[in-house]
Amino acid sequence: EVEGAHVWDVGGRGIGSRLTCELNRNWAESRYCTSCGKCVQSCPTGALAAKGYAAEEMVKRTETISRLVEAKGARA
Repeated sequence: EVEGAHVWDVGGRGIGSRLTCELNRNWAESRYCTSCGKCVQSCPTGALAAKGYAAEEMVKRTETISRLVEAKGARA
């Protein structure tokens, strides 16, 4: 909720919870998203991409985020 548009919500409970967008609409169909990119920039896992990126481009841009691994505790 960085932008204040309140586009994202959490659906489900416990381990089954997930991010949802406007009553389970596709993010590309969102009426409230202003395409500012703030959620993409602040996503700690890199799971979000700006509107207009093809899935193939998203896969090409993957990288390991070591600080999340450190925070979680590396498993040997």
